[in-house]
Amino acid sequence: MILPADHTPVTAVVRQEQILHVTTETVPREIVRIEKYIVTERRTITADVRREELRITRTPITDPDQFRSRTHSDPTPPLTIVLHEEQLTLTTATVPVETVTVRVTPILGEHRVEDIVRREEINVVEHRSASEHPSDRAAE
Repeated sequence: MILPADHTPVTAVVRQEQILHVTTETVPREIVRIEKYIVTERRTITADVRREELRITRTPITDPDQFRSRTHSDPTPPLTIVLHEEQLTLTTATVPVETVTVRVTPILGEHRVEDIVRREEINVVEHRSASEHPSDRAAE
């Protein structure tokens, strides 16, 4: 019982109601696996290569006496020349070309939830005694 300043007894009733509290918890959703694999592809490269060829240049002799000292009995030995060429040599090397970074980013979204809550209501019901009549109240 509550007594106000004029000391008349007052009765109070506390009304209660339920409220919803929403909390979140982090739970596993999925497993993501990152794989690095090798792709084989054919590459074509055109490269210039050189080779030596033998070129014979003939010059007419204008003075035959200059070469008469040689006789037919003394043949000139055959001339041997080694010709060269370039050949391609293929090698492969693995070199770093890029860095891939993986980052997990939380995404904020809204989800609507609903539930049933209860609340108290207060009704004032007057109980009159049999001697009281509604017209008696009106006279007050």
